[in-house]
Amino acid sequence: MLYLADNMKYLRAKWGRSQQQLADELGITRTRYSKYEYGMAEPPIDLLVKIARYYGLSIDDIISVDLSRVLMRIDYSR
Repeated sequence: MLYLADNMKYLRAKWGRSQQQLADELGITRTRYSKYEYGMAEPPIDLLVKIARYYGLSIDDIISVDLSRVLMRIDYSR
């Protein structure tokens, strides 16, 4: 998944969340979340759906678009 790890890191920072906060929101452990963010593992499709919904983005965008370049001018913080 081309940009998944980088996008997870970028979006989490953009929204001002910790790994623990995101893990809690997604119903997983912080260790598991960290593995996805550092590219050590890939989340299953059901978790990709949760991540996409959380950020209001498509799965395709999260895995195949460099969001740091696309979203630089858009404020997605809640």
